[in-house]
Amino acid sequence: MKREEYLKKLKFELIDLPAEDLEQIEDFYEELIYDGMDQGYSEEEILARLETPEEVAKKIRAEYGGLMVYTAKSASKENAQEYESSTLIHTVKVETENLRIRVRTVAEGPVRVFFKPKEGRDIITFEEKDGVFSFCHEMKGSVHLNWLNFLWDDNILVLELPMNYAGTLSLRTTNGTIKAAGLANLAAGEVRSNNGTIRMENCQAGRLHITSNNARIELSNVRGEELEASAGNGLVSAKECSFPEKLSLQTQNGAVSGRNLISDHISMQTFNGVVSGTVIGNPADYNINSTTRNGMNNLENVSEPGRTKTLLAKTHNGRIQIEFTM
Repeated sequence: MKREEYLKKLKFELIDLPAEDLEQIEDFYEELIYDGMDQGYSEEEILARLETPEEVAKKIRAEYGGLMVYTAKSASKENAQEYESSTLIHTVKVETENLRIRVRTVAEGPVRVFFKPKEGRDIITFEEKDGVFSFCHEMKGSVHLNWLNFLWDDNILVLELPMNYAGTLSLRTTNGTIKAAGLANLAAGEVRSNNGTIRMENCQAGRLHITSNNARIELSNVRGEELEASAGNGLVSAKECSFPEKLSLQTQNGAVSGRNLISDHISMQTFNGVVSGTVIGNPADYNINSTTRNGMNNLENVSEPGRTKTLLAKTHNGRIQIEFTM
């Protein structure tokens, strides 16, 4: 059985669920399969270790509707839990241990966290104070985890933000992935994961800092003013991304890839891997600093006072292949 067939059968078993919930379930299991592949398993091995779509659907139905909701409190008692977060909340902080974080947007409403704590295992600290919404999760004792442990709702946290939220967002987790989409008005964002992939798409933030240790970073149609994306060990890729003031992609052991990047100051660096991509712009506007020790390099170094833009491309063991397109 292939991934597409598995997900199709799972959706069929849950066809009567609301479309939005069904989409989230599909995304969750697709991410689970991808995470297993990131850790070296083949698609066939992963599906063989998962329960059948019928068994999964049965467990999801048993858990359906069991998530607890942590909702920011309104300053008005009459309108508790019904205010527009963009006007009252300027900072959202979520910090977890051994959980996946998913960020979704809604047309309007408060900032909300959906999570099902397990009695005797999960410790929750939740508060709203002076415009700061904070949710902290810890786990009691020592818990052995691997990718197959992240199967059910009690190992996933969903952060729900209104589309017009225009404040600061801070997300941190360990041993879990982070996925965010549709955040169109962030003033600033800080996203950190230890041992988990970070994926962001169709987002905009004035300043965005992304750090992933021992896992990849994947960005698609992410825009803003400044971007710094750094992975300790893993691929860093950016597609259709625009950050005019600064766009920095960096890792130690993995490839750095960019497609249709827009920025006046671009930095793409790795130690063991290929540096490749396309830059939208005129090469005559850029001062270029590009070096590799073991590999081909299609760029020529240029340093002229009249050029106001910069491109830095470096690796030690790999080729450099960056093209300009107008």
